[in-house]
Amino acid sequence: MSETFQSILEHLPLVIEILLVSIAMYFIMRRFMTHNWARLLTLLGTILILLLLTSYAFELIVVRWMVFGFAFFFAVSIIIAFQPEVRRTLADLGNRGFLFFSEGKNKEFIDNLADTVRQLGAKRYGALFAIERGIELNPHLETGVKLDARFSPELLLTIFHPKTTLHDGAVILREGKVISAACVLPLSQKEISDHRIGLRHRAGLGLTEESDAISIIVSEETGELSLAHAGELERGLEPEAFHKRLLELLEVEDETESKPEPVASPGDPPKPKGEKSSVKNKATEHNTPTNEP
Repeated sequence: MSETFQSILEHLPLVIEILLVSIAMYFIMRRFMTHNWARLLTLLGTILILLLLTSYAFELIVVRWMVFGFAFFFAVSIIIAFQPEVRRTLADLGNRGFLFFSEGKNKEFIDNLADTVRQLGAKRYGALFAIERGIELNPHLETGVKLDARFSPELLLTIFHPKTTLHDGAVILREGKVISAACVLPLSQKEISDHRIGLRHRAGLGLTEESDAISIIVSEETGELSLAHAGELERGLEPEAFHKRLLELLEVEDETESKPEPVASPGDPPKPKGEKSSVKNKATEHNTPTNEP
């Protein structure tokens, strides 16, 4: 019995270390579960922990050293293979926290933006927007023409008119303002099999691979509306679906959605016929005639 207890005490620090690593991996997975590199990190990390436990349980010294060596090359390979996603995540952690238009809380601005995009699609004006969030887009601002103008549909329709000099590039939006136009964005490094996706879509997608920005793309050929975020492209959105999806991505509550009616309690008086509202006006109750004998 004493030998068993002594053996447990000897391996207790190792067990604590493994538990701490497991807890850290759990929180990493919970925070970055939508990222491919985080899912791969969690899967291979779990396998390494199981192999490490097995090597200590059966005194497999060679396997133990192999696990340590593989862990180093595994960490380096993750950084190389998923360099854009890792860079975007690290930049997100470094910049997040203070200025969050970043989270797009101005619903009126988003409504105007959605209506402007709808008009651009109807006119088949090719357009590319980049909404700055937590990560600043200053390097890309320098490639275009700085405006720092108040957002308006008329301004954007003028910028993206095919006859203007600023239409061939991206417009960067920050805190409800048009900061810069005709900006050059990095092209996506992904292999895209759909040949209908042109440079405008690749540029919008490429920006979201290295930042937390949201790109809006309007096709010049078809007027199709698309959204790019976190290295993913959503195409063929209808104007209403596009508006709703933009509100979701910017975490803005849609006030137009109908609110559920309050549930009547047993103590409430019966609702008269033809009454549409679930809440009665007290003044109406006082003015209701009663039949007296």
